[in-house]
Parts: sequence; structure tokens; C-alpha cells
Amino acid sequence: MFTRDRQLLATGVFALDGALIAGAWLAAYWLRFYILPVPAPLGIPSLTFHLWVGAVLTPVGLLVLRTFRLYRSARTMSLAGELFALAQGVALITALAGLGSFFARGELPRSVLLTFAVLAIALLWTSRVAIRSALRAARRAGRNLRHVLIVGTGDHARALAAKMEGHADYGLAIRGFVAAGAAGTATAGAASAEAAGADATIGGHRVLGTVADLPGLVERAGADFVYVALPRSEWQAEEETLARLSDSTAAVRLVPDLARSFTLNATVEDFDGTPVVLVTETPDQGWNAVIKRGFDLGFATLGLVLLSPVLAAVAIWVRLDSPGPALYAQERVGINGRRFRMFKFRTMRADAEAAGAGWTTPDDPRRTRGGGFLRRTSLDELPQLWNVLLGHMSLVGPRPERPMYVDRFRASIPRYMLRHHVKAGMTGWAQVNGLRGDTPLERRIEYDLYYIEHWSLGFDLRIIALTFVRVFRDASAY
Repeated sequence: MFTRDRQLLATGVFALDGALIAGAWLAAYWLRFYILPVPAPLGIPSLTFHLWVGAVLTPVGLLVLRTFRLYRSARTMSLAGELFALAQGVALITALAGLGSFFARGELPRSVLLTFAVLAIALLWTSRVAIRSALRAARRAGRNLRHVLIVGTGDHARALAAKMEGHADYGLAIRGFVAAGAAGTATAGAASAEAAGADATIGGHRVLGTVADLPGLVERAGADFVYVALPRSEWQAEEETLARLSDSTAAVRLVPDLARSFTLNATVEDFDGTPVVLVTETPDQGWNAVIKRGFDLGFATLGLVLLSPVLAAVAIWVRLDSPGPALYAQERVGINGRRFRMFKFRTMRADAEAAGAGWTTPDDPRRTRGGGFLRRTSLDELPQLWNVLLGHMSLVGPRPERPMYVDRFRASIPRYMLRHHVKAGMTGWAQVNGLRGDTPLERRIEYDLYYIEHWSLGFDLRIIALTFVRVFRDASAY
């Protein structure tokens, strides 16, 4: 029943998309030449030719959309991802239409192709949103549900169950858990042994049995999906689970346990048919890298121009305040462990490190008279706009450390080097949350990795706004 219903829905969506593509193609001709007040200096193309192109374009368009895997089960696929794939598909369909009409020596006006693209995207997006809304309403009402068994009783399985329960619109109803083996009994609040026995409960759901009871449990529970969420230490139980479910009617989903790996935006890619888990992957790649670099260049250039009077005034003040240069260049470690010279306005005496490097402290005797003010207001950091312009740093990212500290921290703090998968920043998520100066380093790393895992341009803008609100009056900056 599950497979049949899914195929019926996919077929219905496929047919609807075909009708919408054909409708958008016809509507584009009608709108362009009979509705929109735009002259047609070359005359109105033949309707017959337009219909002929549409008759070819519709099945070709459906094949294009199918290559974007839009007709598989999208129960857990994000709406944004589906809409983006549709837009990409329509762009390719439009390009093929223009290319085909050119070779057929009946080149269509670009205005028709543009009108078609806009209409097709609008219609396909509207249909997807409507379908999603209808399915969401049905699932919240207890219909169109898929029954799920979760193999595993540990933290990994519990986290998966919490995600399912947090997305009621996915329509995944948990029928129970399956333990790796029968070596005791787990309680709902215990730290969870994978060997929880039957009759235990986890989050209100019963542990129905063990892996040895599969696939009988699948049949008795009427499970449509079986999610295997065992820790890596239970690899033998995982193999046994997959072997026992090899001829099961339920769809089996393997959820790899990466929680104990040094993960960073872990994803899966296809390597010539072989799935490869990308354990550490940075967010600023492809278009993300272009967007972030463009953002950095624009704001750094604007900042240097607008703040040039401030920069000049601070430089003069530093020179008059104490002997020595206005700028201080210090070696730091940036992206991929590469070293660079980071610029700051000097806030300490020129001989401050004659006895060796060290952390700054409250009322540090090495500071110049104006150094405390510059540090509290973060004005000493402004020359780093030049580092951003050169590409050594970003406006937002983990703060860079000196090589001697990096060598020390990487040996004692797990996951420390993951912060070097992105460019260092003038400000960061840790800094706007008060983690500056002599604050717990483990907490700073936690915030840095959170930023990397959740990066977006909007997140960067939020951090920059919070920098002006919080950092310039942060008591921990000394």
C-alpha cells in the first residue's frame, strides 16, 4: 500500500507538472503578444510553430525535472531545496527551448522565453506549496502517516526520534525502538545503553525487542520505514540488522553515527557510485565563497574609506601617546593553518614582549596610557580591515591565534583545529557573546564551531550588528 500510494502521488505530480509547463508555454505567447503593452517589431510568430515547440518542450521539460530527482519521495526534503531545484530545471528547459527554436530556424523572441520562465516557475512553485500544505494538514490530522521503527536506543537514536517528533509535517509515526541486544533494561531517563531490553520505554515509546527479533517486529508493527541509528561501537549489530532486513518489505534507512567524529558540516557525496561521507566540510565553498568574499570586499573597502579620518586620528594619538610605531603587526594562524601578519593599532609599549609573549590581564602594566581605551572600544582592531581586503581574514569568523598558542591548544583541546577550516574574522559569534580576552577557551571553540556549522550571510549580518551593540562596551576586553 505504501509503495502504491507513493507511486500514485509521484505520478500525479508528474502529470500536473506537464500540464503546468504546457500551460505556461501557451500563456507566455498569449501574454506577450496580446496582453502586455510591448510592441513586436518583428511581428507575431506563427501560433502553429509555437504549439509545435510546446509539444516537444513539455515531455523534454519533464525529463529535465526528473533528472533533478523531483519525483522521488520528498517527505523529508526541505521546501526551499525543492523550489530551488525547480527553478534550476526551468532555467535549463528555457535554454533548451531557445536553442531548439534557433536550430529549427524559427527563433522565438527572448521576451517569450523570459515570460515562459517566470510563469513556469510561478506555477510550479505554487503547486508545490499547495501540495505541501495539503499533505502537512493531512499528516497533522493523523492521515498519510508512515510508521517507523528505530533500531538503537542510545543518544544517536534518541536524537533522531526527537527530530521526527519535532517535524509532525513529515508524517513519521514512531511505533517503537529496537535494541541492539538483550543485556539489561534501560529507563527513559538513563544515559542509554544500546542493550536496553524489551518493555523499556524511551521518550514514551516502547523498546519492542532486539535486533534478533527482526524482521518479525517489522511485520507486527506494520513499519513502513526502519531507521538504523546505532553507534559505531555497535557495528556488528548494524551488520546483523541489515542482513535480517535484506528481504523486508520496509524501506531501510541507515543513519551513520558521526557524533563522536570530528565532524564539521558532515555530508555525503557520490564518488562514481560510491557514497563518501565528508566528515569535515566548510560552508564557504562554491557560491557561498563568492558571496562571502564579495561581502567582505565591499564592506572592507567602504569601511576603510569612511573610517579613514578615524584611522588617521588614532594613528596620530598612538604615536604621541608613547614611543614606537602606530601599527603593530603580529603573526597569526588563519584558514588551513596558513600564517599571516595581522595588523592592529599598538596598545602596549614597544618593548612589551621583551620578556616573552603572554596574555593581557586587567590593568596590564605593559599597556600604554590610551591602550586600555582602544582595547575596550575595539578601535585597535580597525586596521584589520586591510587584512580583510587582502583576503587574509574575513569580517566575521573565529578570531585568529598566535602560532605558539595554536600548537598548545591543538594538543589539549579536541576539535580545536576545525576552526581553521574558514577564514579568521575581525569579529565572531564567540566575541559578541562576551567570550573575549581571558575567557574559557573551550567555550570559545564551542561558539566558533557553531558559527561554522550554521553559517549564512544573514548570520554574518547579525553578528556585525551585535558587534556594534555589545563588543564596544565589553568589560572582558582588556
